[in-house]
Amino acid sequence: MRMSRHLEQVLAHAENRLANTGTRRPTEVLPLYKKFLKVEEHRLRLKHQAGGSGREICARRAELVDILLQYVFSAATAAARENGRAEVRLALIALGGYGRGELNPFSDIDVMLLHRQRDEISPHLEEMVNQVLYLLWDSGFKVGHSTRSIKEAIAQANRDMRTKTAMLESRFLAGDEELAGEFRAQFRSKCVERYEREYVEMRMQDQVARHKKFGDSVYLQEPNLKSGCGGLRDYQNLLWITYFKEGSLSTNQLVGKDWLSESDQRRIERAYDFLLRLRTDLHYATGRATDVLHINLQEQIAKRLHYSPRNGQLRSDALMRDYYDNTRNILRVTERITEQFVRGYVTNKTRSLFSFLPLIRADKTPIGDSFFIRNKQLHPALRDIFRKDPEQMMRAFELALERALDLSPELADLLSRNLGQVTRTYQYARGPRTIFKSILSQKGKVGRILRIMHRVDFLGRYIPEFGQLTCLVQHEFLHRYTADEHTLVCIDKLDALAETNDPKLIAYRKIFEELEDPLVLYLALLLHDSGKAVGARPHSEASALFAQRVATRLQLSSEERKSLILLVDHHLTLSRIAQQRNLDDPATVTELAHIVKHQKNLNALMLLTLADGQGTSAEAWSDWKESLVWQLFHQTSRYLADRKSYDEQTRIERQSLQAAVSEKLSPDYAEEIEAHFEFMPDHYFRASDLPEIVEHLKLFRSFLENVSTGRELPLAPVIKWKVVPEQGHTVMTFCTWERERLLAKVAGSFSVVPLNILSADVFPRGDNVVLGVFRVCDMNARPATDPRDFTLVEQTLRRALEDESFHFLPLIEKAKRQSRRLAPAIEFPTRIAIDNRTHPSYTLIEIQAPDRLGLLYDVLNCLDRENILIPLSRINTQAGAAIDTLYVVDGANHAKITDSHRIRMIQQHLNNSILSGGAAKSQ
Repeated sequence: MRMSRHLEQVLAHAENRLANTGTRRPTEVLPLYKKFLKVEEHRLRLKHQAGGSGREICARRAELVDILLQYVFSAATAAARENGRAEVRLALIALGGYGRGELNPFSDIDVMLLHRQRDEISPHLEEMVNQVLYLLWDSGFKVGHSTRSIKEAIAQANRDMRTKTAMLESRFLAGDEELAGEFRAQFRSKCVERYEREYVEMRMQDQVARHKKFGDSVYLQEPNLKSGCGGLRDYQNLLWITYFKEGSLSTNQLVGKDWLSESDQRRIERAYDFLLRLRTDLHYATGRATDVLHINLQEQIAKRLHYSPRNGQLRSDALMRDYYDNTRNILRVTERITEQFVRGYVTNKTRSLFSFLPLIRADKTPIGDSFFIRNKQLHPALRDIFRKDPEQMMRAFELALERALDLSPELADLLSRNLGQVTRTYQYARGPRTIFKSILSQKGKVGRILRIMHRVDFLGRYIPEFGQLTCLVQHEFLHRYTADEHTLVCIDKLDALAETNDPKLIAYRKIFEELEDPLVLYLALLLHDSGKAVGARPHSEASALFAQRVATRLQLSSEERKSLILLVDHHLTLSRIAQQRNLDDPATVTELAHIVKHQKNLNALMLLTLADGQGTSAEAWSDWKESLVWQLFHQTSRYLADRKSYDEQTRIERQSLQAAVSEKLSPDYAEEIEAHFEFMPDHYFRASDLPEIVEHLKLFRSFLENVSTGRELPLAPVIKWKVVPEQGHTVMTFCTWERERLLAKVAGSFSVVPLNILSADVFPRGDNVVLGVFRVCDMNARPATDPRDFTLVEQTLRRALEDESFHFLPLIEKAKRQSRRLAPAIEFPTRIAIDNRTHPSYTLIEIQAPDRLGLLYDVLNCLDRENILIPLSRINTQAGAAIDTLYVVDGANHAKITDSHRIRMIQQHLNNSILSGGAAKSQ
């Protein structure tokens, strides 16, 4: 094989720079080696920037390290000989990725020094080890190393799968080639033969565990190039398993054996090269070994790899589409092999990898003239089946659902090759339409079939409104998946409700069971984000237009069409209102009821909201968020059940509530109860249940007793904490005198711990006493439980209330230094909206901003300076974003803020406080 021009240049450079070092140790002439490396690294970087393939650049880097180590080994041997050290037989062996001949810029260098010594290490061996390792370390390499005899190496390989995997890719570098050959022979006979089943089983288990650990999906927004689904490790896993069965580190052995077609092989080889090139650039861009393609790096990497923005989309969108397309090809093969292994048996065509599994006869069960079943897979009876009768394409998916079958590789390939049959005429045809609607009507079974459709690109062809979402990156701070994968995950979440026994999901299951036909709900989930494909803001409106188009093609009834459009158009409404609006306000409930119109739509919207939240990311569906959604759902259900008596019932409940409170407390509370029900605002009673009101009255008494008895701190607030684990938060309730900047001081006191504020309600009583109810969680969205945190909040708040000149800034800055809180991965603009239309009595200030410690303190401080009162608030913090809604009135007249000039000034001052960190200015 002819030597490459590049390798010739490197060898000539090495001969010129490194050959004439005499008998000096390599570590004594370290600058020569470092200069040689610097020049060659630069040459490799230029080659990469000029478009060198992934495999080529990685192979050239491995060759460069080979040459370096061969010179080091030779020079170290000469120096040891000159010093009179007795030589021992040594072989320098490359292992792992380096042994495979693949090195990204900052990949580890794994080497093994092989020897024959049985007893203590000789001075010569010790000198050789030191020279090789110190030079690599001092040159900036991260080195994995071992020094072993053949016997020790074999024993270690059979103890540990990782070591065995690294050694099966071993490659001789320098020294005693005969010793290296002996090791290879013994490794094959003692570590491979008779270990096939054990090794393959461990590799398959490792793959399943790794996929689960790294997201179980190709379509993650921030994928791991090495360990993620369809990543480098999946391809390498194929090589390792093949080596154990065929003795070859090549995919050639899999072609034609029900694992790979020739076109499959070309696709996965191309995908592997793409991933190596992408990983190389990621290393160069970050200056370190890294595998996660973070979203804030994607645009930079795309530009470096010469992608161009197209049709208003970012360069990174094109890069990520290529990433998903390539990794999907690798994953298809990986899944095929995993499924065969899990089945526990093999056929004549699949026994090449799993010969240790029992062989079964390949019995065929015909299904009409078009298909047959073999080994729980659906096969085509004829190669031209879809050309003759395109409707059979949809029929194949129906059979897969009815009989719980997978598609055979041959059928999947045939479907992909015949997508041209899915024309506009086909999309409107009655036969496919009837089958598709029947598939969407199967509770709990829809997601698997839609995934099969999507895997062969049929789903996006038949429903092009969904097809536009394929591999579409969502530049939103909560989303974890691409738009198409998010949609399918949502449908999986809805499916799971059909048989769930999870106590937290039983209530949803009951609603799902009451749904007569889930067709419209599944279709709404399939289309709810379709508007994102055209960049619409808000996307729900465009999605509703697409839904209308699909409803026409599928010939939905008038009622079905209306429900579909409502669900798609308002798929965010239930969640948004629950988080951002005052749920104790009848106007909020009335507004949602007027949108959904009847209970069936509300039930469907509730299920859609759950599926959408769970399918976005773990952070998007917290216990706190769920409790708010349920509260709004139940109140709206009551309104829909009897609209006329809803308001009247609220008044009756207040009267009965007062009587119930009197029964719970001793007679001496009578006057306090009377005052409480007379002076507390209406929304307080809608927000509080019987046990809470009882506790609040006890809190008021405790506070007023402090004042009247003149104890040590008569003006100090009385505070009570209650952990609510089932809703994911802790409630801090306090009673104190009404005073200026109270809300800001409370927020500042939470910031110094730090604790996240989920909601803040302040109820002023007519006698100048205030009740505050704050719901908080820790920085990991769990209930706050540490008594030390409670004490710190209480001490800080008392000091701030006693001392008007108290400075929060130093304490907040200290909390920032101690906190490991990360900035949100996706940058998003600060938005401040002031709304006077939504509520009859309050002006709503809606704030969206990147979250940080002290943000709410800065916002509230700013509003205090503007003489704005905040009776109600909805504080929503998740995944690095603060989305807050404040119900405010003018402090001068307790009315709405309507002056346009003042509104503009408030927006400007809030924006300045948020962006500049208003805490710096606020005392």
